[in-house]
Amino acid sequence: MAAERKVNTLKHLLAIELKKRLSIKVVMISLAFIFLPLLVGLPLINGAYVFFRPMEVHSRLFETSAISLLFPALLVPLLASSYAKEKKDHFLSYVQPRTDLSDYVVAKGLASAIVAFVVAFLMIFIPFLFIQYVDPLFNMIQYTTEYFERVRVGTFEFLAEKSFFLYGAVYSLWVAIHGALYVTMGYLLSIYINNKFVALSIPFLWWFVGHYVTGISGLEKFSPIYTVFPFGITPQPIWTVFVPFTALILVIVILLTLIKTKQIVWADE
Repeated sequence: MAAERKVNTLKHLLAIELKKRLSIKVVMISLAFIFLPLLVGLPLINGAYVFFRPMEVHSRLFETSAISLLFPALLVPLLASSYAKEKKDHFLSYVQPRTDLSDYVVAKGLASAIVAFVVAFLMIFIPFLFIQYVDPLFNMIQYTTEYFERVRVGTFEFLAEKSFFLYGAVYSLWVAIHGALYVTMGYLLSIYINNKFVALSIPFLWWFVGHYVTGISGLEKFSPIYTVFPFGITPQPIWTVFVPFTALILVIVILLTLIKTKQIVWADE
């Protein structure tokens, strides 16, 4: 009975937090992330590169855009800062008498992760659908037809041998999962670290510094960037993408353990 009541409470709080995430500001910025690659990036690369297949256009679109470099920096400040803001405004002291603060914080984290997952998924999948299925109806993208040269498009290309749609869907899910994980990392850090700027900067530092360190050490295949956006490196065995992914999961588990052990959520503001 108590477990059922707790689940119902979490569902109620999650619904409230999801509505908060659907503010005009978040929706407009998210739409920009989703459609700017098509509206701005695609015209820049169309005609500037030799393309033979739609998959190559899709990979080049993200290889040349700022999204692959700034991925956590786009999502984390937008979606992971709610706890830090409410703590700074002393709003949590008003929440605590009304509901269990741990449930409230869990619901906020889940809402942030869910929205990040959806935005990151659409950021990749909408351009894929347009390039692969819509553009052939209008022939706006210029392809070379005089000859054909197979251009590899990254670690996940093997999925396209079974189905182009499968490739687009699975790869979009892969990016979406990372979007949710990086936002979760930022959210947990904002609970554990009092300095909001430092807490929300660490996911991007993990992303960027990890890319730099693996690059200078000759381990580019384990780069956080190349394992999510594998277009600037030769195709690697699929297992390589799970190395930084596992490290990211481990960091989140450690943060959860530290927060729970030290009871930071319940500490006085």
